[in-house]
Amino acid sequence: MTELQHHPGAVRRHRVTAPVQKSGAMPVATSPARPVAVQVRIGGRWIAGQEVGRRTGAAGADEVLVSHHGHLVWVDAQAVRSS
Repeated sequence: MTELQHHPGAVRRHRVTAPVQKSGAMPVATSPARPVAVQVRIGGRWIAGQEVGRRTGAAGADEVLVSHHGHLVWVDAQAVRSS
């Protein structure tokens, strides 16, 4: 049986880049001393997560940084409730 060999050039490299705001300063995010248990409304369902920060978004709306299974997402504050 032959062994599988991979060519060194065949390795895929993925670039991960953060979105860059083109003008003005980035909004300042505040952070609670400890993560706060919250629920986020997504697609008509309430999903459990932890609030780890807050900011005012580019459009002037308040946003909450929510952690869910290690993923961080900025969510409109109106879609977040405390648990």
